[in-house]
Amino acid sequence: MEALVKGGSTALAVFLTWSMSREIDPAHDWSAFVGLPFSLAAALLYGSPALVTLFFLLLFCRLINCTTGLRATIFDALTLTGLAVILFTNSFFIGLPLLAFGFGFEAISNPGSRDKAYFSALSIILFLGLLIFFMPAHFHIAGFNLFTGAAALVMIILTVFLMTRTRKSRVRADHGTHMLETRRILVVQALVAFFIISELYFKGNIVLVLLYPALFAYLGPAIYNLVRRSESCG
Repeated sequence: MEALVKGGSTALAVFLTWSMSREIDPAHDWSAFVGLPFSLAAALLYGSPALVTLFFLLLFCRLINCTTGLRATIFDALTLTGLAVILFTNSFFIGLPLLAFGFGFEAISNPGSRDKAYFSALSIILFLGLLIFFMPAHFHIAGFNLFTGAAALVMIILTVFLMTRTRKSRVRADHGTHMLETRRILVVQALVAFFIISELYFKGNIVLVLLYPALFAYLGPAIYNLVRRSESCG
């Protein structure tokens, strides 16, 4: 039974690396596979990552990117908000601010989506309320040390590189029915990186173990794009 659970969590970690890579770099199908060996090795070495947090990030990416061609429904928004509250109670505090940015962006991008403006405001209210009334008294901010500071710097470099490459791309959605908006992909790349770096600051080294599929979702596409760039220059 233990082996079955470990195998399932390993498979989920690899799947989340692939699916998040598709959201981070939807312009290149094959870039999503580059990070899989790294994720598999990390899963075998460190075990299961923070699956609920990673599913939250994946749903958030899909909310913004609209890779399925469908806009987020009220049910989707409620699900994400509920997950963000659960994350807060498990010391992942940046989920609600991330949603506030995401819902706010969606409301500005689609003036008819008034409900997203309400959810943006709700995310801020929930975050402030939880911060005041439910913040663990024993919580200690880890801050950046040499290791996490270096990891944060690498994340910034990977994100800037991918954003630079994405600005030059035109991307079709999963079913090829419409073109994805470049600005949405850029927002996803920036906000998910912001989440990871912020959690590194708050929680320290453990984030690298808990969120390794998300880290490799940036590293894999970055390696792929760097190789393609080198080949085109050569």
